[in-house]
Amino acid sequence: MISFTIVFLLLAINIPVLVLLIGGYLPPNYLSVFLTNLVAVSFPFLPLLALPMGAGVIVDERESGTLEYMMSNPISRFEFILGRLLGMAVATSSVVLLGYGLAAVVAYNADLAGYGEVAITLAVGLALNATMLGIAMTVSTLSKRKATALGTAIFIWFLFTAISNVEYLSIVSTLISGPWVALVFVLLNPIQIAILLVPGLTGIDLSQQGSVGFLMAHLFHASAWVVLSVAFAIWLIFFLALTVLIFTRQDLA
Repeated sequence: MISFTIVFLLLAINIPVLVLLIGGYLPPNYLSVFLTNLVAVSFPFLPLLALPMGAGVIVDERESGTLEYMMSNPISRFEFILGRLLGMAVATSSVVLLGYGLAAVVAYNADLAGYGEVAITLAVGLALNATMLGIAMTVSTLSKRKATALGTAIFIWFLFTAISNVEYLSIVSTLISGPWVALVFVLLNPIQIAILLVPGLTGIDLSQQGSVGFLMAHLFHASAWVVLSVAFAIWLIFFLALTVLIFTRQDLA
């Protein structure tokens, strides 16, 4: 947890920026100017916290026999899985809050005017973290071995970030089949949705945010942030609900 907090801090306020800060050359509006770049760089790494940690929670207890022991106590399956979800959510969210929060304090110091955009970024980051945690816990409930769950979780991160380059996919699919097909690739990637949602909610022109941002601005204009928010909410609610549904119905052995 401490290591991830330091990583997220350095993603937002890296070593060259720290040198500028010490020398008094860091612009007072640093985070405002570089907000979209900060989100694009750091958000793809957020799932590396929730995915591996969440993927091992249930399957590890199943392998060790702790799960059967716990469920022999007067506790329902729903209460158990809800406790695990909330516990993991609090732990991983604390890391995100500390990492980005410390970066905001370093950049803005006592200037409270800049914290509004940071608050929006934090909210979207926490929602992305919760979404990835839901996916990881779904993998954990379905897996029989911890190694399988961890491998699947890392592959999911790799799929969202490296294999499916949404920028290129949107351009290629738009040229071949039109913009509405490209929209599918955007909405099927929660990390990309989160990256676009921050500038959408902070009033930054989406048409200037690469080919994917231009696509959303072209198709939905000022309502693009609404579409992104709804798609993000579906991702979040679906996998959290799916985790609870699977765990409450499956054989615990």
